[in-house]
Amino acid sequence: MPKISSQTIDEVNSQTDIVSLISEYVHLQKRGSDYWGCCPFHNEKTPSFSVSPDKKIYYCFGCLKGGSVISFYKEIEKVSFYDAVHALAKRTGIQIIYDGNVKENKEEEQQYKYKKDLLELYKKVAGMFNYFLVSTEMGKKALDYIKNRGVTEQIINEFQLGYSPSDRYWLKKFLLEKNYSAEFLENSGLFSKNYNNVSFFSDRLMFPICNRNGEVIAFGGRILTDQKPKYLNTGDLPQYKKGETLYAFHLAKEAIRRTESVIFCEGYMDVIAYHQAGICQAVAPLGTALTENQVSTIKPLVKTVYLSFDGDSAGMNATYKAILLCRKADLSVKIIDINSFFQNSSQKPKDPADILLNFGAQTLTDIINNSIFDCDFLLNKLAKMYPVETSEGKTQAALDFFPYIDALQSAIQKESCFELLAQTFGLNLTAVKSDFENRDAARKRAEIGAKKSLNNIQTQDIIKKNAELRAVLAVVAHMDSFPEMRSLLSPDDFEEPLAKELYFILEECFREEAASYDSILSKCEDERLKKLVTETIVSKEFEINSEKTIEDSINLLKKRSLERKRTRLINKIRLWKGSTLEDFQELQKMQSEKISIDNELEKKDTKE
Repeated sequence: MPKISSQTIDEVNSQTDIVSLISEYVHLQKRGSDYWGCCPFHNEKTPSFSVSPDKKIYYCFGCLKGGSVISFYKEIEKVSFYDAVHALAKRTGIQIIYDGNVKENKEEEQQYKYKKDLLELYKKVAGMFNYFLVSTEMGKKALDYIKNRGVTEQIINEFQLGYSPSDRYWLKKFLLEKNYSAEFLENSGLFSKNYNNVSFFSDRLMFPICNRNGEVIAFGGRILTDQKPKYLNTGDLPQYKKGETLYAFHLAKEAIRRTESVIFCEGYMDVIAYHQAGICQAVAPLGTALTENQVSTIKPLVKTVYLSFDGDSAGMNATYKAILLCRKADLSVKIIDINSFFQNSSQKPKDPADILLNFGAQTLTDIINNSIFDCDFLLNKLAKMYPVETSEGKTQAALDFFPYIDALQSAIQKESCFELLAQTFGLNLTAVKSDFENRDAARKRAEIGAKKSLNNIQTQDIIKKNAELRAVLAVVAHMDSFPEMRSLLSPDDFEEPLAKELYFILEECFREEAASYDSILSKCEDERLKKLVTETIVSKEFEINSEKTIEDSINLLKKRSLERKRTRLINKIRLWKGSTLEDFQELQKMQSEKISIDNELEKKDTKE
């Protein structure tokens, strides 16, 4: 087959808006007559990537890569020269002319045609699936399902949602009648590898997966019965690599560029819920954990990554891995923690779709605005995972936190996190750094200590009553004082796990208007806690000066909580990075909050 003419190549280079093209991959800012941004081809903090609209070229002063629009597209999309020219010609409406006398690039031409045919096939199939969903009786079950979850017709059309028929032989037969070859269809990813007449997707709600240009390249399908697996996804194909693709990126890229942020979600329905709420920077990895390639896709466009994964163990693991990936890319990370936001609510929505349906778009926005920095999130989780009242538990928590410090790209950030870790768990800063450098020794020491602690627990089941436990136990002994405690303290003010658990039990009894000892004991799942409550009630330990004891305990706990919050704010301010007006406003908000805490602590010191 003939090669593309030099005339076409020159026309593509001259007529493609290089700034518009590169802006889809890099956040560019104008300086003089040129545009600058962080290079998409290597990791950098200071912009050294320059785009000249007059000369129609780009150049990075860091990694020394440069060239025309064709070379940029070829490099960024990892495609052949042939594919790059065809894609850019289509973008600008240029007709491709071939040199009839020179036969080269035959293999590239065939590969391009094969990919083009696959894209055409997937476009047609997506259209059919959408028709089955919105216009046929067979798709009514799937349509009712998504409408009951609050999905609007506008979103159905925007995301091209569909339904695959339950007849697993229909699609192959239909496409053969449309003159597609059996060999082409068998390698299309639409049919079973073992039974090539059987559709890979059947009786499923269909989610078309698109490339950044909005072309359908794959599918995800959700079964609407109890059948397993719940979700099926297209395997890798010439036009689709799931580890390099983000669901709904073609719909989210403008919002991502505008807000300089991205929300990584668990799955399709979460992304749809965010977009329906007007939060359009949401995307999702496709059936796998977040990958380095997916982070690289959004890195040149964003400063902050929001993680919105499930609160179960799988979701927590995915969150932890995503934090490390994003921090290694030198991106700020915040966690959207739905469970924490609704911890005092009787309703417990499980995902963004539930929140949108039952609480509305504003609540979803409020949850994002209340997201917490990844360092705080990790330290809170580690405090719950390990017995941090013991030296062994503190060491184990620190060891799990060290990979996060490893991932940080700034020496100042690392130093601040060492300090935050030490202050959170009451550790010596020098000892923390020593364990960081000698992790194997620290791990062995923690394991030996944990075994000793386990033996101690097995021989004597004694709980040490610290200030937090004593405060809540005093309220248990005088239930009428709990309204005062809950007005001044929240669960976040407690560090001791048993004290926090008992506080939650009291809160639940208060809400149920069942403030009795029987109710409290019936809700104590921990036998040690049940024993402690019983012992407190029987011993009448808090009979004398009970009001004074409770008042002093609440004040002490509140003071300690404020001091911890102040320390976290100081470290957040030290870690803060940003250059936009919104960044500056958030920094001012944190500084104002610190001043407010300083004033509150000063008042408490004066009273004492």
